[in-house]
Amino acid sequence: MKRKVLISLIVIFILLLSQYKLLFTSYAHFFTVDNATVGADAIVILAGGRSTRVPHAIRLHSKGYGKRVLLTNQRPRNLKLHKYFPSSFQIANKISDILNIPVNFEEVPSLKNGATSTLDEAHDLLAFSNKEGLKHLIIVTDSFHTRRAIYAFKKVFRGSNIKLEVSAAKNDIFNEKNWWQSDVGISTYILEPIKFAVYIFASQNVSFVKNN
Repeated sequence: MKRKVLISLIVIFILLLSQYKLLFTSYAHFFTVDNATVGADAIVILAGGRSTRVPHAIRLHSKGYGKRVLLTNQRPRNLKLHKYFPSSFQIANKISDILNIPVNFEEVPSLKNGATSTLDEAHDLLAFSNKEGLKHLIIVTDSFHTRRAIYAFKKVFRGSNIKLEVSAAKNDIFNEKNWWQSDVGISTYILEPIKFAVYIFASQNVSFVKNN
């Protein structure tokens, strides 16, 4: 009996190894949500990954997905040196010039001197949306971050009657079909479920993560 169980486990293990690409791809696809529709009041570009998120948002805007393009306000990682580097607003405008697609970018004011998490960005955007009367928003972020981002925003926006959608920006290094072949892909998809789990239990930055 024990021998049969052992043989069965070995067979299952071999089958899993032979299908690792399918398993890894399916795992990565779980984290991707892409459901944007035309006609939103605004397209919102989350901080981080400007080189992927900004071009994607510009193209969405040019196709009529959103009337306005907003940038969330991220806290600088080095307060002493950040003034010597281009701001997110300047980077976005430069990318717009390179693509030759004019866009009037707007910045979402931060409620606490710059967002340090997706939850912070959600609270900032909710306050801004209420002030501006926005009722339909498209969140733009990297593919691997889309499910966690839309989950966080919907949690913060609960009861607001504001329609939230998300659009996935791709990158040139890894995607759902090959993420295990690069260091950055591996680290991204290994950490993402841990981050997602934290967001399930929090609607503000959790105390044990020192974002403040």
